Amino acid sequence: MLLPSKFTSFQESIIYKMILILELEERKINVNLLYQKVKNKFTSIDEFIFALDGLYALGYITIDEEDIKYVS
Repeated sequence: MLLPSKFTSFQESIIYKMILILELEERKINVNLLYQKVKNKFTSIDEFIFALDGLYALGYITIDEEDIKYVS
């Protein structure tokens, strides 16, 4: 679920999972490597992609070919 609600806890929301990605120490990382590091926190790859989409839309990351760069 994208947003927390009466039925979805904050920890199950994509917003929370976006925070998990931002907490990594990496400034530039390959998409596959990033997924390997955080996949145990996501129930599916769809959630991971939704989280990346949200971070990109908000300007927290940029995506070049296969690498993700965190924007300061």
